[in-house]
Amino acid sequence: MTRPVDCQYSPPGEYIKDHCFVYHDGWWHLFSISGTRGYYHGYNGNEETISWSISRDLVHWEMRGHVLHASQWEGAFDQHEVWAPFCLKANGRFYFFYTGVIHPSRPMEYRKLGHDHPWVHKGHRETQGLAVSEDMTNWVKAADFHKGLGIPGRDSHVVRDEENNRWLLYSTGPDNQAYVSHSGDLLHWELIGICAKFPRIPSGDLYGETTSDMIGRDMSWAQLSESLTVMKHPLNGKWIMLGNWQYILSDDPLNFPEREARRYNLNYNGKITDIGYAGEMLQHEGKWYRSGVFGKRDYWKLGFTEIRWVPDGAFEIVTPSVLAK
Repeated sequence: MTRPVDCQYSPPGEYIKDHCFVYHDGWWHLFSISGTRGYYHGYNGNEETISWSISRDLVHWEMRGHVLHASQWEGAFDQHEVWAPFCLKANGRFYFFYTGVIHPSRPMEYRKLGHDHPWVHKGHRETQGLAVSEDMTNWVKAADFHKGLGIPGRDSHVVRDEENNRWLLYSTGPDNQAYVSHSGDLLHWELIGICAKFPRIPSGDLYGETTSDMIGRDMSWAQLSESLTVMKHPLNGKWIMLGNWQYILSDDPLNFPEREARRYNLNYNGKITDIGYAGEMLQHEGKWYRSGVFGKRDYWKLGFTEIRWVPDGAFEIVTPSVLAK
């Protein structure tokens, strides 16, 4: 018997990072930032494309290759790197949102310093982009060469707002804020504004070994609005914005009040349990799971935590990932 919680996958020679899933023709398709195992993302040659893997059961994955590469054209909004994929199927097509990155300081590094390598921010820029496909094989970039989609932020998450006949795109902004933009056709987007701000988490709080390895116990510099998922809560019908460590419930998809932010209940059998980061919510064979990136920096693997939704909150852990230690 295979259980998604048994998954511990990364493509051969790579790590898993920000990722997304599409279910099509009986297969789960996994797209992830492609990084070389053991190497920092700021090195030349790293995180310049998206890995693509497929599975029937969320446990056994087959690496199919790489899709959607950095343009490597001067002046392109995605000249150097491509991050944080989000793919959805609508209108008989596939829409692939991503973050295009310009980062001029990408040295040829031989020392393998990992995250001890200095980050040079000068010239760095992040812009939302889009590619479209009829068959999930031939992808065509559909955003403006210079400006991308023309909306701010990174880490796109797109959801349908049926009540108002529109698509909403949520993206990570500075200072733990999130932006929301809207579209009628998934191709042309207009910024609405800032829709959320996550409150700082006190240093010393525990969120599992993955967070401790990546950030330590000083949460003061954690990017709290990264890797957002926004959806209708399956039990209470409210909108819920799920970040890495906190969530916010709201009646209005354009306004997630900071005062309503709460931390996840990570208690399992009396202990704080690791659920990873960069999570996505998905249903498989009648059960709900939160995916996550687990492990040491630059060696991350994909895992799944089985969850149960809670009517007056977010979720509780049913079965932890085998990667949770």
